[in-house]
Amino acid sequence: MRAQPFTMEHWGLTLPDVDATPETANGPLDEHEQRLLAEAHRAVDNARTARWMLGFSLEVVRRRRLYRGDGTRTWEQYLQQEHDGLSTSEADRLQKTWRLAQTVQKELGRPLPDSHLRKLQPYAERTSDQEAARAYAELYWAHQKGGVRLVANQVQQRVKKAVAAAKGVSDPVERSQAVSAAWTTAPEAVMPTQRVEAERGQSGTPSRSSDPVDGALELLNVARQAIENATEDKAARKARSSEEAQRQQDAIRRIGRILSKVKVDADAIPDVNVDAGAVDEDGIVDAELVEG
Repeated sequence: MRAQPFTMEHWGLTLPDVDATPETANGPLDEHEQRLLAEAHRAVDNARTARWMLGFSLEVVRRRRLYRGDGTRTWEQYLQQEHDGLSTSEADRLQKTWRLAQTVQKELGRPLPDSHLRKLQPYAERTSDQEAARAYAELYWAHQKGGVRLVANQVQQRVKKAVAAAKGVSDPVERSQAVSAAWTTAPEAVMPTQRVEAERGQSGTPSRSSDPVDGALELLNVARQAIENATEDKAARKARSSEEAQRQQDAIRRIGRILSKVKVDADAIPDVNVDAGAVDEDGIVDAELVEG
């Protein structure tokens, strides 16, 4: 068996003899419970760290040609045999991004999700791993302070805006400066804490709707954006069979047809139907049309 750097024997986490109840476990966590929670979180951090360490190990094996085994095995065969059929494109991506992931972890004090790493990579390519790590950490902690979870789509939108500012700039130094400046000054760079404070200053309280339908519509819009982002994943597109693509497309259309029949009722006004025009020819619901 291969060496196991993170196992149950190395983990200070144990199951209780009796499950805690609201009567036996209530109020703030005590010091012992805080230590147990921190140990539980080690599993999450270990999984994310292991991802970029895999990229590092793949680069070592490839550059030292350790994959050759008896002298005849190819790189592709090595990936098939030792990494459960890992594609060469995914192996290339892992080797390309592990340095950024390591740099962010040092800057942030914790590993970032792989989905965030994918969206942040274009920013690092146009500036540096250090600058990308600094910018990401700033964005992450601002969201934490504002009580808002940072999601991959938000990272992607920030990166797109920043990268667009350097379009046509050939000088590497000037390009890096333009991208960094756009990240800092773009209107979309307003942090959650700033936004909440601005809303509170205007009305006394944050302008957030309490209507659950509005909350569901926000989730729908996030889901729509996630699907759009997923369809742009080139590696997944290459690996996807035509049957899988058709199944996924049918599922999207089915969801669109279901949503087109939803009714939103309200007292004292006529029923409002979700406009069937909010569903495009592929059956994808346009959340902006639904909200409009």
